[in-house]
Order: sequence, then C-alpha cells, then structure tokens
Amino acid sequence: MLQTLLDNSYKYIQYGLLLLAYTLVDAYVFNWLLPIPFWQILLDSLFHGLLFAILALLLWKVFKYGNFAVLTVFQRTLNHIALALISLAIWVGIGYMFVNWLLGIDVATLLIPFLPVRAFIGMLIYLILIQRFNFNLYHAGEFAEESDVVVQQIEVEQNPSVKTELLERIAVKTGTKIHVVLVSEIIFLQADGDYVQIFTMQGKYLKEQTMKFFEEHLPGNQFVRVHRSCIVNIEMISRIELYEKQNQLLTLKNGQQIKTSPAGYKALRLALKL
Repeated sequence: MLQTLLDNSYKYIQYGLLLLAYTLVDAYVFNWLLPIPFWQILLDSLFHGLLFAILALLLWKVFKYGNFAVLTVFQRTLNHIALALISLAIWVGIGYMFVNWLLGIDVATLLIPFLPVRAFIGMLIYLILIQRFNFNLYHAGEFAEESDVVVQQIEVEQNPSVKTELLERIAVKTGTKIHVVLVSEIIFLQADGDYVQIFTMQGKYLKEQTMKFFEEHLPGNQFVRVHRSCIVNIEMISRIELYEKQNQLLTLKNGQQIKTSPAGYKALRLALKL
C-alpha cells in the first residue's frame, strides 16, 4: 500500500512541477515581449498557472462522472475538442480580467495582442497533461481511480474483520420477466449512466446498480475493474494486446474488445499473476 501511495503522490508532484514550469516559462517569454516590470509579469503568470490547475481539476471531475465511455469515438473526440476550447477561453478570459482589475487597464491593453500566444502555450500544457497523466475522455478519471484504489486498501486494512458477501447470481427485471444471471456466465459489465449493462453469451441485461457495488460484491479473483466503466471476467478473456502507447486492448470470448486504463491493467496483471 505504501508503494501505491508513493506512486500516486509522485504524479501529483509531477503535476505541480509542470504547472510551476509553465509559470516560469510564461514569465520568461512575456518578459521579452512586454515593456512592464518583471514582478507584474511574474504575478500574471503565477495567477494563470493557478487558474489552469483549478480548471484541470474541474475537468477531471467532469471526466470522472461524465460516463463518456458509452459514447462513440467520434462523439468523445468532439467532446474533447469542445472542452479544450471552452477551458482555454475561460482561462484566457478570466486571466485578462484579473490583470485588468489588479494591474490596470494599461497593462491589460498591452496583453491583448499576445492573447493568442498565451492560448497556444496553454494548449501545449493541455496536451502534455493528456499524454503524461492520461487526462482524456478515453481513460477518464485515472487519477481519481488510483486514489480510490488507495482509499479502498486503507479501509480494508483498518477493518480486516469486515467481510463482503459475494454474489452468486444476479436477478434482473425486464418488463414483466425476471432473469436470473449466474455470475459465472457474465462476460463483462459496463457502466451506463445510473445503470450497469451485464453482458453474457445469451445477451445483455440492464441492472439499476453501481459499478462500485459490483466491484465489491463480485469475486475479486475472477472479476477485475480494467477501466472506470468496465469490469471484466478474466476467464472470458481470449487475448491481450498493446493498444496505443501505455494501454492494452482486451479481446473477449464473445468478440467484444475493451480498452484498459493503466491502473486497470495493473490490477489485471495481478489477477492473472503476470
């Protein structure tokens, strides 16, 4: 558990260092471009760095609870572009108003021609966050996911006597019918808003329940949460292959393919003893 905590802390430290680097680079660039005292430029850059950090945290919350995994790749890409443009517009706009309020209209007017430069720098930082921290719609909430893993480990260690009753079957009501799904027949589960889709060889069933519930009540040696929106029966995996840079693609026995998050793949390797 200590190693997990340290790994998670390192990412937050790296995140903070990245924003500090942005502040220094931004101040250095604008010091050459603007005929104003350096302390004013440094104050402006520091505020933009802090504002960027706040907006990034808000975006993580949007990604964490947005359930983007159920959308198509095209829809997720459009959402990604829209969120990036909206975030940059808010960032540049609030930053300009801050300079206007604190340093005066004269300094703010000098900054207007360089707003596209600032937006370009902000886009570069945004892309770095995507690449380094998997900060995107395809691996939404990885930071939060790893934090949740740490919290769960702490809770288990502090309450070793608490035992969770594992499911053997799941009853699902469809209209006037009630289907009983055996846990051993489940291929994978996928989040769908406030519901969970349960996939079996016989079909799929919609259950009003949370992913966290199933994660806690399905056998941990058989079911692994490979992504924030997916729990997979490891006995139903037929192939694992590399997808993009740091991610894996699972091919299941029904032909379905599922991408794993980095944290999910770590858990899968532990379950498979790889």
